[in-house]
Amino acid sequence: MEGANFLAIEPELVARLKARLAAAGHPKVHVLTAAELGDVLEEKQLVPAVHVVFQGYGVAETNHNARAARVTQTWLAVVATRNARTLKAGDAARSQAGELAGHVAGALMGWQPAVAARPLRLVGGPGAGFTAGHQYIPLAFEAEIILKPA
Repeated sequence: MEGANFLAIEPELVARLKARLAAAGHPKVHVLTAAELGDVLEEKQLVPAVHVVFQGYGVAETNHNARAARVTQTWLAVVATRNARTLKAGDAARSQAGELAGHVAGALMGWQPAVAARPLRLVGGPGAGFTAGHQYIPLAFEAEIILKPA
């Protein structure tokens, strides 16, 4: 990835999720980026959805002259659902989120984006959340890229 966009994996993740979710019978799931979620209030957000969010990076290795590096990036695919049927207990939202999370994991685990140096790995991520009928399940994936100056 010479002189390229550091976040070039994002559109590939979005396209992969849209295609795989539609093929699995979930064409109405919104796949959104952090930029699209910026100022959206929770009660106004589109659901069901998968939010693709850059979580951070680490340097796995730098070559001897520091002119190239192997970088690991962590990307979250946060499944977001809302179901008011069992608002207090959250059973319906959890069930829907759990099924959708399984499809998301299947779509991304072991898949290699074109700009990545190796396939995505499922890694530990932040905990799930539930508020006012909304269920959130963040799945974390590690990608690896090679950086070189242009």
